[in-house]
Amino acid sequence: MTMRRTIARFLVSAVAGVLCFGMGATAAQADPLPQWAPFGTTLYTFGDANFCTGTIAVGVEAAPGMPGHVLAHVTPLGYQRGPCGNHVMFGWVGSAGARHQDVYVRTDAAPGATVTVDLWIGMGPAKIMADTWPIQGPFTEWYLYVP
Repeated sequence: MTMRRTIARFLVSAVAGVLCFGMGATAAQADPLPQWAPFGTTLYTFGDANFCTGTIAVGVEAAPGMPGHVLAHVTPLGYQRGPCGNHVMFGWVGSAGARHQDVYVRTDAAPGATVTVDLWIGMGPAKIMADTWPIQGPFTEWYLYVP
């Protein structure tokens, strides 16, 4: 029993350290956003036409001058047999409650334009998840501390 408690304390300390010191990705041109993305930041999916396959990069950063807000950047990296598109659904839990938002991206074989959305999450610890809708592949998630 003592060994289990010791291991549990160690794991809680390690996660807290990762969140506080921001191991993983770093924010660009904004306040630091300590974050950890255990499954990476790329969505692998099928597009909405011709059984095209593609990838979508998703990144998050703190919104400059807006406490409790996070900017999510969604960039389609290209589709085989495109042009194709996907809905990317964000869901999050933070001090502002649980919410969700849908984003649509479209491109052909070349990377497409980045779509940026403002997510009001609230200040403090939070979790964000992103996946294509309807679900067609693995999801991404972030554990972060929103300034």
